[in-house]
Amino acid sequence: MKKWMMFMLAWAALAPVSAADLSEHDANNVIGWAAVGKTTGSQDQNKVTVTNFKELKAALNQSGKRTIYLSGVITMEQRLYVKDGNLTIYGLPGSKLVNPKNTKKEYNYSGVLYFKDAKNVIFRNVVFSCGGAFDIGGYDCLCLENCSNFWIDHCEFYDGMDGNVDIVEGSDLITFTWCKFGYNLPPIPGGKETDDHRFSNLIGNNDGMSGDNGHLRVTFSNCWWSEGCVERMPRVRYGKVHVANCLYTSTATKYCYGVGYMSKIYAEGNAFVSDAAKANIWKFPNEISQEAHHFKLVNSVGADDIEMAAGSEEHFNPASAYSDVKVYAPTLVEQTVTKYGGATLTEAQLTTRGNATTAIGQVETSAEVERLEYFTIDGRRIAAPGQGRGVTLRKKTMSDGKVVTDKVFLGK
Repeated sequence: MKKWMMFMLAWAALAPVSAADLSEHDANNVIGWAAVGKTTGSQDQNKVTVTNFKELKAALNQSGKRTIYLSGVITMEQRLYVKDGNLTIYGLPGSKLVNPKNTKKEYNYSGVLYFKDAKNVIFRNVVFSCGGAFDIGGYDCLCLENCSNFWIDHCEFYDGMDGNVDIVEGSDLITFTWCKFGYNLPPIPGGKETDDHRFSNLIGNNDGMSGDNGHLRVTFSNCWWSEGCVERMPRVRYGKVHVANCLYTSTATKYCYGVGYMSKIYAEGNAFVSDAAKANIWKFPNEISQEAHHFKLVNSVGADDIEMAAGSEEHFNPASAYSDVKVYAPTLVEQTVTKYGGATLTEAQLTTRGNATTAIGQVETSAEVERLEYFTIDGRRIAAPGQGRGVTLRKKTMSDGKVVTDKVFLGK
């Protein structure tokens, strides 16, 4: 009995999570623009668990590859600036990063994380929560300035003071998968320009920043703009942005897509569910946006196909950049994204890559084996299969971060 229990524990530690625990449409791996950028994060090296602001600040200020697990509710004393990448942040179930500051006196301490000049970062299962939308120059739940190679997966963003997520100043090669954006708090009146600044996702912050052209390449796959979102789902300048199989349910919607100056947006297979979203699919945020833009919306629920352009550049077609974003029927989006979107990963799922259910067979041929290990059925590591009897467990750590296991059967 003891040996059997040791076998079960050893196998549970090695085996990949079954695809049945995730949506069948979840690649459970980096896709889209972030995959073009070969985003790998920390490759799960140098692990540390943090439970408070001081510990989080210290972990983020380290250099080199590092893996941070968030445990419990962490209250932010202020937003934290991060400049060094090669980082993975995992939110353990029930964890949150919370900054409730939202007054005119406190606004400079609002927000959660501000990345500048950072490369190669992964977030999985992280919940960001701020103090509410107040148009007085506060900060976002997450801001990326001149950053690249970010994969943000199964995360949630709520009540950013200025917005939920901003991607600005040349940031590039970024993918959001299975993320949820929303506003649970009512808007705070008394803003500079508006009393309702529940503006979720800004991509490109200035029409005059011509250097952003060729950057700001962002993918949104299976994301959910939920209740409370008013605008910017997303609002785009310059960037090539792909929005696939995303869900729009906010009853407060004034526009979903902000078709800004030099924006190149390709949206497909999405579902517009609320009446407000259906009635406000897109908008030119200002007059200059009409001079140069490219917007294509196809095969969606709750919206007719749209194709419009001005200016000299050709339409952006994501098929010319990558093929790993698998778009499924838009009629399935609402039930799929509401079930699996957001911080729904279990602790066991956090570090698993890929949706293979049976060992080595579904590993991509482009991935190379970085580390090969063998274990007996009672969990003892051995140098080679020949040193064990009967069944040997084989663990392969791949160059793309996947951990794949299978069984090696030995003759008598």
